[in-house]
Amino acid sequence: MANKKFVFFVSLSSNAINVLKQAIEMIDQNNEVAIFFDLDGARILDRRYLRKLDRTHGEDLAQLLTSASQLGIKLYGCQMNILIADGLELVDGAELAGVVTFLESAYQADAVLSY
Repeated sequence: MANKKFVFFVSLSSNAINVLKQAIEMIDQNNEVAIFFDLDGARILDRRYLRKLDRTHGEDLAQLLTSASQLGIKLYGCQMNILIADGLELVDGAELAGVVTFLESAYQADAVLSY
């Protein structure tokens, strides 16, 4: 089976756990995966927000993010996020990106999934 490229677009932080789990499964099948977090979804990439959370839905969100990054899943936070007044203090392995980066990835992807 040929490797596929998947791009996730996450606008709600409540969807992050499921997206990260699905992305890790996909990467384990030798696919390429990128996750773009925008609006409320970008909160999970913020160190300050993660410090406030112990666990979400019985999962360690910080550990999922670390695992995803170590497996090669690209994690992007919107550089223009207007919902986080102080800007993003990014977790290790995440980077800021804009709409051009998202569009370039989306155009090259076999599937774009929005949550």
